[in-house]
Amino acid sequence: MRFATLLSTIILLRPSRAVSYSLVSDPIIDLGYGRYQGVYNTTFDQNIFRGIRYATPPTGKLRWQLPQSPEVNRAQVTSAVENPPRCPQSYQAPPDETVDLDTDVLGNEDCLFLNVFTPANATQSPVLVWIHGGGYGAGSAKTYDFASQVHTNKNEYIAVVIQYRLGAFGFLSSAEVARSGVPNAGIHDMRFALEWVQKHIHVFGGDPGRVTIAGESAGGGSVMLLGMANGGSEGTSLFNGVIASSPYLPTQWKYDDILPSQSYYRLAQEAGCLTDQTASTVSIFDCLQTTDTLVLQNASNYISTTGLYGQWAFVPVTDDTLIQCRPTEQLAVKPRTNGIRLLTSNNLNEGPYFVPQTIETETDFLDWLRTTYPLLTPSTLTSVLSYYGLPENFDPSEPYVDSNGLNPPFSTTTSHFGIGWQQAANNLYAETTFVCPSYWLADAFSAQGGKAWKYQFSVPPACHGCDIEPFLNRTNIEGTGINEVLRTTMQRVWGNFVVNGDPGMSALQMADFNGSSESGDNLTAVGAGTWPLWSGGLGGAYGRNGMVNMNMTGGVQVVKEQTLNGQIWELTQYVPGEKDTDPPLEAKTQVVDADSWEGGRRERCRLWVELGPWIME
Repeated sequence: MRFATLLSTIILLRPSRAVSYSLVSDPIIDLGYGRYQGVYNTTFDQNIFRGIRYATPPTGKLRWQLPQSPEVNRAQVTSAVENPPRCPQSYQAPPDETVDLDTDVLGNEDCLFLNVFTPANATQSPVLVWIHGGGYGAGSAKTYDFASQVHTNKNEYIAVVIQYRLGAFGFLSSAEVARSGVPNAGIHDMRFALEWVQKHIHVFGGDPGRVTIAGESAGGGSVMLLGMANGGSEGTSLFNGVIASSPYLPTQWKYDDILPSQSYYRLAQEAGCLTDQTASTVSIFDCLQTTDTLVLQNASNYISTTGLYGQWAFVPVTDDTLIQCRPTEQLAVKPRTNGIRLLTSNNLNEGPYFVPQTIETETDFLDWLRTTYPLLTPSTLTSVLSYYGLPENFDPSEPYVDSNGLNPPFSTTTSHFGIGWQQAANNLYAETTFVCPSYWLADAFSAQGGKAWKYQFSVPPACHGCDIEPFLNRTNIEGTGINEVLRTTMQRVWGNFVVNGDPGMSALQMADFNGSSESGDNLTAVGAGTWPLWSGGLGGAYGRNGMVNMNMTGGVQVVKEQTLNGQIWELTQYVPGEKDTDPPLEAKTQVVDADSWEGGRRERCRLWVELGPWIME
């Protein structure tokens, strides 16, 4: 989302090592409709193509229509060295004064491109398709360079990074949009890119029968929705595996409900398409299709940033066709999904960046809850309070500490971000929007006879999006609290899932760390055969659903400031100490009971399934 996008832009683009490119053997590929010349990366022994067009520009009369195949252009070889133009950006509310309109918002509607990172000798290699996050309003392919990640996994697979329409351009919805175009245009773009992979990935040495789709935040939510696409009737026609990291599930209204319709009419008003003359001569939809792109881009961002705190105005809807049900219905009640394998995760502190940090009393908590979920009734609010209200013996002087998940105090009442009613709201939003969707996905895949694995990223500050930087950077960046052992482990866990269909690390992979300075690292829980399948029946001290908790121990505590949404956040981290007597920073993994985790998270997720019709999830 916006924080993750900005943080990634700051951190991920910092090279961790010198990278060299060949000027002699740069590869050329022929896609039938066009030829592209990429670049050979000698450091990673990869052919890299950036900015390959997968659809025709969705402009003019193609706004809010299904994506179309690119026009044939074989007159010359197209350079595929530079990153493609980003799609127009729309950010979350409230407005951020640090966002510059020209550099941070404006984009190009002609943005349906993708990047490919392929080993130079790839032959029938499995494929990872990455869908970026950003609240369905922000983000681009530029931020996600997979060259190092693929190389960490011995160049055993190909990575494809796609772009899709964002904000009002990708997720405008109303009855008129459904009549004259398509809601969820951005999801259709993703699916069209997957069809492109099926048709063309063999040219790069990829195997179209071994595709895994992956994403974080809205990207994780996107792969969740693609897993639900067309009622879960597509099987493995487009992908086999799904990796959903912090799958983002905002309220999912029906395409013609009042909230998406209000955003539609607000866009029309800002664009000058809601006038008496317009109503009598041309439809609002037709007017919007002919409106200048800069007007629409500014309007989309304005509407999004002046909406509900922490939210985006334009997000996926239930359209009765591509997305036929709310996730609680299709995943938790009557499981039906595409794909056969799942790896899913959440972070310890997902909620704070999306919740106003001004909640001090039960009244504040209930006011925020009614605003966020306006369909909740007095009786359903009572049910919520029975699960999320503070215990009678709660001590408001408790320290701001992160939960260990196993023993009180739990994240229901305290974290490094807040305590009391503030933390109750932080945790509630985290569970409804990121954590429980991860549980429901794992439940759905397991219930259908598929395989599912789950983990939690708990390395402080364990905020939303904090797991992406180590996932892409293997070499430790100075001043961060994740050593190279855990970075490599995270990357190999994902790589193992893509290549082998199982995230567990082999004994040979574990042996790579023997003799390292981080001799106290404990990676036992992520070993092959140790990491339990979801619903695998752990027995003993564990419940029915086991997951891996990934964390670090040791180091020296530091507090760093991060500004977001007009607030200064103090983020607690643990970094390597400078003294010989400082405890070393070491990776720690353990198998835990996901059902009893955080004082009974499973029961709270069951509550939200029951309240699905009231929270529109």
